[in-house]
Amino acid sequence: MILKNPEITITPENPFENDGLNRKDSAVALTQFVLSAEEPLVVCIDAPWGEGKTTFLRMWKQHLKNELIPVIYFSAWENDFTDDALIALIGEIGSAIDEISENGDPKKAKQFFDQAKKIGIALLKKSVPVAAKIATAGALDLDKVTEQALASFAETLAKEEFAKYEKSKKTLETFKSTLSNLANSISSNDEPKPLVFIIDELDRCRPTFAIELLEKAKHLFNVNNIIFILGADKVQLGHSIKAVYGNELDTNGYLRRFIDFDYLLSPPEQGLFVDMLFKKFSFQNNFFAKNKYHSYEGEQALEMFKKLFEIYKLTLREQEHCCSLLSLVIRTTNADGTLFPHFICFFIVLKIKTPDIYKKIIFNKLNFEQIMDYLSNQNGSTELLESNSGILLEAYILLYKHSLQGNDSNLISRYQELADSIHEDKTKTQRAQSLMRTISSLGIHKSSYLKSMVNSIEVVSQFKPKY
Repeated sequence: MILKNPEITITPENPFENDGLNRKDSAVALTQFVLSAEEPLVVCIDAPWGEGKTTFLRMWKQHLKNELIPVIYFSAWENDFTDDALIALIGEIGSAIDEISENGDPKKAKQFFDQAKKIGIALLKKSVPVAAKIATAGALDLDKVTEQALASFAETLAKEEFAKYEKSKKTLETFKSTLSNLANSISSNDEPKPLVFIIDELDRCRPTFAIELLEKAKHLFNVNNIIFILGADKVQLGHSIKAVYGNELDTNGYLRRFIDFDYLLSPPEQGLFVDMLFKKFSFQNNFFAKNKYHSYEGEQALEMFKKLFEIYKLTLREQEHCCSLLSLVIRTTNADGTLFPHFICFFIVLKIKTPDIYKKIIFNKLNFEQIMDYLSNQNGSTELLESNSGILLEAYILLYKHSLQGNDSNLISRYQELADSIHEDKTKTQRAQSLMRTISSLGIHKSSYLKSMVNSIEVVSQFKPKY
């Protein structure tokens, strides 16, 4: 049994071969956009965290390579240990220089890179700040310093700062010119193509590093034939920026200074990703196929996850986490045992998406009616609760609550009285009758088993993969 969703294989010949989210069309459209650009651009691929941006960008990177477009992939999150974003960006170009220049003039590309690296080092050198010099002057015995000497000192400082400003400006212009030459040299003269620099996971790295990357990309690398692609959740990126500049900052206005275009990576069709996950985890080919008495449970688990993922709006990463937990629970279940997929899938989703509610349930802080009220108040839950799956789920929850309250609980008897009542609302009576028929077919003794199933979620959760 597979415990963790294997990383998607990106085959060089067909990078979108294993794309279960049908995002190739987005890659093709973005490729045409990149090729049509006649000026430097910064484009943000925007989607919430956990919605498959990184997988898409890695697939698109290979697609760009197949189209002979020079491309560099840079993970901001993996590289935010560096103290300076410029070092990281120049270093990434150096690491990829042989690969990105293979369709152009590798010799010239290497020469231009060495020049850019040398100039970049000059840009990194920090002069002694004025504040430090003033502090040095302050350490002097001012009684012995004449007014004329202080005036001369101030004049010298001003001249030095103006000279450094002029030198820095010329150095920056030379750096950008060299980068432009580098970008031209790595592409074919017959069919020139821009260098695409992908910066992924910008929203996950240190706030200060994210801001520095934005500034360096826009101000130092803003040259013809270089296009930056940012992979980020703009909402989370906005939080990072506010962490540095304060909550009053207009983050949308701030980001417009750096980002020219946004591309919203649309979510996949509902249920498409979980279908792919069930295949990759080999659920149907292992536990459910071997359990001949309950082979239908695989289909029940898949359908239950689909409904719950839609109701609770789980991200792709959260869906993956749910399937990993299900895989671990299956490993702790006897091959000939019952999984109760409606029940176990519900509790897995609660643990991943609403851990506070999950804890209240397992610590017996919510009664049966409160649990059902909570579920019924979720958008889109009506269809589930009115189906046979909803009846089963409600019956399982009723049995589970019975197990938490002990065998002396009158919970089951209260619902039996409701089912037998001729005075209560007919809809409630019919619902209670359906519940009692389901419980009768299952057997009240199954309540302790359901409790052990929830305990197994807690045990295997200690071994959940880190994302």
